[in-house]
Amino acid sequence: MPIFHAIVLGITQGLTEFFPVSSSGHLELVPWFFQWNHFEGDGRMENTFDVALHLGTLSGLIVCLWGDVQRHARAGLGALVGRQPWNTDAKIGWLLLLSAAPAAIAATLFESFLLKLSDRIGIILIGLGLFGLLLWLVDSQARGKRSFRGFSGRDALKIGTAQSLALLPGVSRSGITITVARMTGYDRPHAARLAFLMGIPIIAGAGLHRSYGVLTDGLPAGMWPALIAGTLTAAITGWVALKFTLRWVLSHSYAGFAIYRVILAAGAMLVLYTR
Repeated sequence: MPIFHAIVLGITQGLTEFFPVSSSGHLELVPWFFQWNHFEGDGRMENTFDVALHLGTLSGLIVCLWGDVQRHARAGLGALVGRQPWNTDAKIGWLLLLSAAPAAIAATLFESFLLKLSDRIGIILIGLGLFGLLLWLVDSQARGKRSFRGFSGRDALKIGTAQSLALLPGVSRSGITITVARMTGYDRPHAARLAFLMGIPIIAGAGLHRSYGVLTDGLPAGMWPALIAGTLTAAITGWVALKFTLRWVLSHSYAGFAIYRVILAAGAMLVLYTR
């Protein structure tokens, strides 16, 4: 893979993982649009590069939200071993971890089937458009004022189950969690922060799961430069996108992201049927 292509895909992953616009969809649309064929059907190489990009965005996510991560992890572990009481920080820490369970179960049951879908580009475009419109509709109608400190077990189950829909290409993990968080009564800034914190265990879990194949099969020869370039750009742009989104939603709606998704879906659909 050319270094330039790895950088483009790393930037794509970093930006779209935390903008609610579907990173998995963009990572398939960009090579499809430019007709790049990096892996030539080699699933091992594709899996290795995907793991590297996700480790990059996970790093950017943890660095950006390090204060929250440290507070909830320390409180959760302290409460588990009996060194401190089960306060709100501890409860939220364990609920964030458990919220990944529905998506993990769904991935185990259905991911292999979803990866074999023949018309993935068409499905991606439908997911981008429909769930973009849903985000727009819910966000414009929601009037909730709940904060992240009110995160409950019921919220973890409800939003975590919705997160499973992100297995469908084009849905967007952050997009669907923000949508359901808004439906559940969270205000815009706290819906975004909740979606991003919920992303830590699910992204880490997916990365560990896919890393098993990399470790058992070995690293494909000649991939180090592309892996390093993709990982670093994904980490940096992921951090930038996360900081931007958290500031943006303090005074703006999610309408801009939704409009982008609908326009992209319509434009790419035109390319799909005229190419």
